[in-house]
Amino acid sequence: MPSYEATPAELEQYGAGLNIWQQIALLQAWSPLIGYGQRLVNESDPYKKSIIVAEAAEWLASKTDAKADDQLVRLLGDIIRTPQGESLVRWALLQVEAAR
Repeated sequence: MPSYEATPAELEQYGAGLNIWQQIALLQAWSPLIGYGQRLVNESDPYKKSIIVAEAAEWLASKTDAKADDQLVRLLGDIIRTPQGESLVRWALLQVEAAR
């Protein structure tokens, strides 16, 4: 099997050239995703999992410079938090389970 060696541009792009302090700062900046992941794994109710995913999506969208994605995920999150949104999510999950 041929070996692959990353180019300097790839190393820079993916952060492989970061020093330890930069790596710690990067981990700290993105650590909320670990918290969302822990909550998701520990939650058994599929609807509540969808709320966690919506919160994580809102957090991720806030990391970009674009405003449209912030607005979209906030609106979708607001929708699923309503009683009608909960009904829609639970219905969709039942459809997926029925299709198995």
